Amino acid sequence: MATIGVALDYAMLARQKSQLQAMVDSSALRAARELHLAQVGSSDVVTSIAKNYLQAALSRSGPQLASAATDVALLNNNSSLQVAATAVYRTQFLHIPVNIGARAVATASGFPICALGLNQQAPGTIHLEANARVTAQFCAVQSNSTNPQGLSGAGNSVLTAASICSAGGKVGNKVNYSPDPLTDCPVLPDPLASRPAPAIGPCNYNNEVVSSGTVALLPGVYCGGLHVTGGANVTLTPGVYIMKAGPLLVDNGSTFTAQSAGVFLHGAGANFQFDASTSISMTAPQSGVMAGMLLFEDPSAPAGGAHQILSNNAPLLLGTIYTPKGTLVIDTNNYVAQQSAFTIIVANKMQLYGGPNLVLNSNYHLTNVPVPGGLDVGYPYLSK
Repeated sequence: MATIGVALDYAMLARQKSQLQAMVDSSALRAARELHLAQVGSSDVVTSIAKNYLQAALSRSGPQLASAATDVALLNNNSSLQVAATAVYRTQFLHIPVNIGARAVATASGFPICALGLNQQAPGTIHLEANARVTAQFCAVQSNSTNPQGLSGAGNSVLTAASICSAGGKVGNKVNYSPDPLTDCPVLPDPLASRPAPAIGPCNYNNEVVSSGTVALLPGVYCGGLHVTGGANVTLTPGVYIMKAGPLLVDNGSTFTAQSAGVFLHGAGANFQFDASTSISMTAPQSGVMAGMLLFEDPSAPAGGAHQILSNNAPLLLGTIYTPKGTLVIDTNNYVAQQSAFTIIVANKMQLYGGPNLVLNSNYHLTNVPVPGGLDVGYPYLSK
C-alpha cells in the first residue's frame, strides 16, 4: 500500500508540474504577441498582460496551484519575455510539501509591417515632404530601394514608426525620422505577391456614373470604372468590386462608403482617386478572395500608374492597400485612416505631400478584418 501511495503521489506531482508548465508556456506565448509595446516604451503593459494571463489560469487550476508565486521579466533588450511560477505541492499520501516550478521564455520575430515600398531602384520609394507625417507607432516601415536616396524626408515632414528601414540609404534631417532609420537592410520580398486575384467575369456595369442622391451599389465587374460625383452618397454593399480598364473616381463633394467591400483594379487606367472635397470610409471584407484587402491593384497592371488619396475626410481605411505597380500619393491637409483598427500599405512607391498625417494603426485584435498573410507580426515562439 505504501508503494502504491508513493507511486500515486509521484504521478500527481508530475501531473501538477506538467500543468504548471503548460500554464506558464501559454501565458508567455500569449503575452509575447504584445512585445512590440515593450520595444516602444510600454514594458509595464506587457508584463501586466503576462501576469494577468497566468493568474487567470492559476485561479482555474484548483487549490494546489492557485497560490503559486509568479514572476515576469523582459529579457534581451525587451525582445523576449520570461514567465515563471513556483508552487508548493503537498503530497496526498506522505503529506510532504514539495516545491515545484516552471519557466518559459517567449520571443516574437518582429514588428508587423504597416508600410512597404517595393521599388528596388528608385530614389524616394518612400518619400515625405512639406508638413507630411506618417505615424506608425507600433509597426514597421521599410523602403526596398537600394538607391542611396531610397528613403527620403524633406521640409518639416516626420516619419514615426516602431522600426524604419531602408535597403539603400536615406536623405533628410534627423528631425524627419523617429527613430533614425536603419540603412542597408535586407530587401523584403513582396508579402502579397502570391495573393490570388478575384475571377473577372463579363461586365455587369459599363462606365457607371452616380451623380446625385443616395445609392447602394452591388458587387460586380465595372467595365470602364466607377465615377461618384455631384455630391452623391454612395455605399458599396459587401462583396468584390472589379474596376476593369477604368478608374474608381470620387470627386465634387461626394461621400463614398465601403462596407466589407474590396476593390480590385484590373487593366490599363484602373486606378483610384479620392479628391479633396470628398468623404471616404472603407472597410475590407472579412472573408472570401478579398479578405483583408481594401484596394488591390492587379500585379500584371502596367507600371507607373498613380493612385491618389487627396480627401481631407478619410478617417476610416480599414484593411490593406496594395498597389504593386503604382505609386500611392497622399496629399491632404488632415489625418488619414486614424479611426482604423489597422491600415497596411504595400505599394511600388509611396509619396506624401502637403500636410497629411497618415496614421497606420496595428490594433489587429479590435477587428474581424484579417491581416493578409506575411504582414502580421511574426509568430511568437518559445525559445526556452
